[in-house]
Amino acid sequence: FGSSVPAFCALRGVVYCLASSQHPLKHFRPSLAMELFDLEAGVKSAASGGHVLNCQELTGLQAGLTVLKAKEKYQSIYLWGKIFGLTSDYYLAYGLQDSEFEFPAKAFYYAGEDFEFQALPKITEEVADQILELGLEKPLTGVASTPLGPQAEEEEPPAEEGEAPADKPPKLTEADRLAQMVQEIDFDTAVVPKGAHALNEAHVVVPSGDFKGLGLSEAMSLSKYVHFRSPSSIAALRALARTDAQFYANFLDPLEGDLPKGCWAVRQDPSATLVTLRSLTWPGYIAYHVPGTTKFGGIYFGYAQKSRDLAFLL
Repeated sequence: FGSSVPAFCALRGVVYCLASSQHPLKHFRPSLAMELFDLEAGVKSAASGGHVLNCQELTGLQAGLTVLKAKEKYQSIYLWGKIFGLTSDYYLAYGLQDSEFEFPAKAFYYAGEDFEFQALPKITEEVADQILELGLEKPLTGVASTPLGPQAEEEEPPAEEGEAPADKPPKLTEADRLAQMVQEIDFDTAVVPKGAHALNEAHVVVPSGDFKGLGLSEAMSLSKYVHFRSPSSIAALRALARTDAQFYANFLDPLEGDLPKGCWAVRQDPSATLVTLRSLTWPGYIAYHVPGTTKFGGIYFGYAQKSRDLAFLL
């Protein structure tokens, strides 16, 4: 990382780069060369989590993300992580879409071993509830078109003579389940240092030009990290609604408010040049920050299985 390299970050499973600027969303991205360089260096920074990308994966992702960026006309595209499947794995990426108010929207994409990215389905809350009601616990197969649940064996009864076939909702597939998993993981993770982002006068989230990195003691404190997403806590929502300048940096949900208590593990690298945060709720997610710099990020590697018994283990 050079001193001018923007932060290498991840949101609920995607690793992304954010430029340090107080300008609108168009300045959330670095140049393409820096983005690809950060992809490799950022994954190395999170290697203590036990997972890395090999040379073939890095080369394929760099090519696939470059094609996706040009095809969808994004100013920047970011890697979110890798979800393991039984027969093959999914690589997840996303792009930031313009927003006229507060948080930029994220459009997610997935690819298999061919690294040809395609859009993840945009599922509604109703569809997400249907997927959760299926109670699926087994890992993904790695084939996005695989039908989900009992509907895979159901056969449509033949329509009676003279009657038009009834319109039925589209069948759920593994791609829908993958989209639901990514949204859930991203909501619970997406870690960034506190103060790295602010609201500008237009009430749009932008990288904070005043952020120079956390000190070493601060970087070891869970209270100095927040979730980079729309807030859900009452305190953060109140701060988000205020127009006072002093509230512009206090509008994100802090990690110390996550339940159960102790669901984050903060560790310092022996060289004292890197601090990592691991999610015990979602094993496989790891965020990092280099104290005294604007370098931070995160990535997810795993089977997208939540540790639902964590409260009884702590």
